[in-house]
Amino acid sequence: MKRFFIGAALLGSVLILFFVIWYGQREQARELVPPEEQIVTIHGEPLPEQPNTLLAIDPSSQTVLSHIYEGLYRFGADGEIEPGLVKTMTRSEDGATYTFKLKESQTVNGNAVTADTFVNHFRMLADDDTNSPFSFLLEDVLNGKAISLGTKEPETLGVKAIDEQTLELTLERPMEGFEQILAMPAFLPQTMVGEWQELDANGPFQIESLDAAQVTLTKNEAYYDADRVTLEKIMMLADEGLDSEPNGIHPIPYGTDEATIDSLEGKLVDVSRSGVFYLKPNVDEYPFDDADFRRSLALALNRETVEDSLAQAEVTTERLLVTDEAELDISLDGEATALFEEVLERLEEDEIEIELLSFVDEEARQIAQTIETELEKLPGLQVNVVELPLGDKVRKEVAGEYALSLSGWQPDYPAFSAYLTQFESDNYLNSSGFADKPFDRLMEQARTTEAVTDRNETYRQAEKRLLEQAVVIPIYQAGRSYTVDSKYAEIGFPVIGPSYVLTFSKVYEK
Repeated sequence: MKRFFIGAALLGSVLILFFVIWYGQREQARELVPPEEQIVTIHGEPLPEQPNTLLAIDPSSQTVLSHIYEGLYRFGADGEIEPGLVKTMTRSEDGATYTFKLKESQTVNGNAVTADTFVNHFRMLADDDTNSPFSFLLEDVLNGKAISLGTKEPETLGVKAIDEQTLELTLERPMEGFEQILAMPAFLPQTMVGEWQELDANGPFQIESLDAAQVTLTKNEAYYDADRVTLEKIMMLADEGLDSEPNGIHPIPYGTDEATIDSLEGKLVDVSRSGVFYLKPNVDEYPFDDADFRRSLALALNRETVEDSLAQAEVTTERLLVTDEAELDISLDGEATALFEEVLERLEEDEIEIELLSFVDEEARQIAQTIETELEKLPGLQVNVVELPLGDKVRKEVAGEYALSLSGWQPDYPAFSAYLTQFESDNYLNSSGFADKPFDRLMEQARTTEAVTDRNETYRQAEKRLLEQAVVIPIYQAGRSYTVDSKYAEIGFPVIGPSYVLTFSKVYEK
């Protein structure tokens, strides 16, 4: 019997090796199309709005900017963050100073991108006069927060050029893994700002044209790693082309029927994103100031009932830190109805009527209606859904003029803190009214923890506190589906940051 199992294991290993070799040879046998056909076409993408890397918040602008500039770090085809212009990175013995040796790089117009380029850019990012929504990304850099508040000058920022190819970055305290945030578009080294066609690119592509219908990028021959760039052109078309253009890459709009998807050329790819949607109570408002009332809602919500209302790539979740792969034990004790009845008795109420703030969108409408049905299974609870245009809803929520909101959050940078800071007592984004000293202490403890693993564990404990007090009730993680032409290879879809990465993509013969 033992001999049989050994033989079976050896046979399995041989078969695995065979398929690995076969697949590798098959990939090598694929032929690239000629250079003039090395074109990737993306349909149904909103056109970019903001050419300034310090101000661009829309995904389309961030995606285009990430292809025409290259910073210290970048997003790779696998979605992971990898060195861009950084040749080597070292940390000082005390862990607070990062030193980056840079690769040589120049722009389309022949301007060198040096350590001074990054010093000037980082100072502008921190400067309160710039009013960048991303200045907070430098709060851990020496004097970064004070500069963003206008109490110190940008020249005092903890960043300096040792020589043309050596950049030094000093933090307020030792912090492992700080370099991860440097891939975000706000850190791209933009030497001048103007119209899109005027931008002086140093990345793998440059803008050839932009109008109301499309934006076209072409290969930048001045890019330091141009020999590795196979694509000659990227075309982003505003028209979805679902009925007329079956080839290329198609983001699948919400509610697209299966027949339309089947008619498109290519493989369906589901991409998870960093965004998370949830119910956010205003804990200053009655009866949401009662933790047990909030817990009864959290216990009553059956997320499975929401699944039919979600887009294909979206998945239900009980986590706020949806990018965290570690398990988290969330303890919400009790049964929803019994807990709710205890609340009614304590508050001396026969019934409770609440308002759920939502926005005008078909998916949001279906989810809100499902939540209304689920929560009203609690005897004595009435839920009234109020829909507003998105802008009006956001304004009311930011002002704290709501009781319960169907809300969402998509972090700007790859760190757990990005999900949690909005619930700190003194954070200007805190519209939920939540003020909790133990939570604030956990956040401060995490910030002052050098090791990434220990820091993340503390952030998990902070998340756990939010969930167990039902300060936030997660519903689902954001995602997007695409059909990707079978000719295309090495297309990257990061969880955070640009919508896709095409730096080293290729087009093969079918």
